[in-house]
Amino acid sequence: MVIRNANIGEFFFAHLFFRSLIRTFTTIKTTNEDKVMKMSRLIPWLLCLPIMFAACEKQEPELFDEASNGAYFDYEYAADYNKTLNFSNHIVGHPDTVSMTLKVKLMGYLEDEARTLSVKTKAIAGYELAGVSIDETVFANKEYEKDIEVKVARPEAEDRLYAVCIYLDSDNGVGASVSGKDSINLFVTCAYERPEVWYSHMDTYLGGWSREKHIFLAEHTGDNHFYDRLFDSAVGLHLFDSIVALNVSAVNVLLAQEPAEAIVPDLPILKETDYPAYIKPYFWDEHEALLGLYRASKFCRFTTLLGGSNTRDIAALYASDEGQQQMVKRAAEFHNDDVLEMLNLYYGYAEQGYTIGKLKQLFWVQMRNDADYNVRIPYWWDDPHGLGTADIVKHYFGEYDADKYQFMLKTMMKEDGEENFVAASLLPFVRNVDAGTYEWDTTQLGTKNLAGEERIKECYRIIKAKNDSNPPSRRHDFPKLDI
Repeated sequence: MVIRNANIGEFFFAHLFFRSLIRTFTTIKTTNEDKVMKMSRLIPWLLCLPIMFAACEKQEPELFDEASNGAYFDYEYAADYNKTLNFSNHIVGHPDTVSMTLKVKLMGYLEDEARTLSVKTKAIAGYELAGVSIDETVFANKEYEKDIEVKVARPEAEDRLYAVCIYLDSDNGVGASVSGKDSINLFVTCAYERPEVWYSHMDTYLGGWSREKHIFLAEHTGDNHFYDRLFDSAVGLHLFDSIVALNVSAVNVLLAQEPAEAIVPDLPILKETDYPAYIKPYFWDEHEALLGLYRASKFCRFTTLLGGSNTRDIAALYASDEGQQQMVKRAAEFHNDDVLEMLNLYYGYAEQGYTIGKLKQLFWVQMRNDADYNVRIPYWWDDPHGLGTADIVKHYFGEYDADKYQFMLKTMMKEDGEENFVAASLLPFVRNVDAGTYEWDTTQLGTKNLAGEERIKECYRIIKAKNDSNPPSRRHDFPKLDI
């Protein structure tokens, strides 16, 4: 016969009680006053004893005699006999069915043969019937507890409550034997609600909650409860970095290709100061002639300039008359920014030891003679690592000046041709990172295919001649060399 296991918690509390009881009696003094005081301490313990054991006692169904052949759903509390399954918690993969298990136990003596449990369903008054399927449940010999798998079908409509009663029947095999534990009411729905943690940073960086956005982010992250990873419940604070990272990855999905449907989740496009790593939008190529090369900072800056802040209708905003007018108005500014970005990158590439021959493959913007650029000092003129190149550059071109350097670039650009000119070619050095020294770059450059020291001498002759041909008021300070 199946016997309930002793509850370890009951023994634990009883043990504590009797230890306290013994300690109280052994410390009672002989004076009447002490006896009264000690007994007053003991009385509350004595009164609590029946309550303690009653609280520890788990109410089990009574054991049946040897003729019993019953079963019951094995749950302790009445609330466990009403269950709810919300398909909004099962978004990823959009499953047609979700499985759940119900615990059952047999009563009476264990049998030496297999027995079949009859599990049936019926409607609950006032509710549309939920669709469930339950495989045949068979108890092997000597088996007395089991999990029943219930496959629940997705509701036909959202925001509607369906229900079904799952009960144990005694028609054949093993049936119900315990009143009140022979059925479970299952309520099924698909209802989306704003998560409790969706406020503050989540509103700012993910935008207002919506059903469409909730589904999109769950599928994007592969996590039905993605919002739990964005909030530290232990300290009650949002995880800022995680929220921003989710924004960037989700926005990138929306920017990657034109959406197939008109309605898409509306996510905020963060400002440039947040340094978002957004990829190039699918619509950027249509406007590249005016916008120039794509950079996330430029995208964010121009989006903000147009008054945009979200992914919804962002493509239409760029294609609008206002968007086109702003592109034309700011095309020169964008081009200037692209050239400055190139010069900044070339500084870093030189520092890393790249040859000039590789720079055009890594990043290149065609410069124009009719544009005025913001420039920066080249790595070799700056010589931050003290390689000795600054002295060589100053020997040919003197002290650095931004206007002088722009003049040098435009002069050699005209010589080499805009479509072939690489800004770094004026100073043909290459850094040997391992040795901590410089070498002459052997890349053949310019119309004469010169390299290294011969190239810098050729640049000097062309630039000095052009400078000397200008009126004195427009001339720059270049050393006079006999080359």
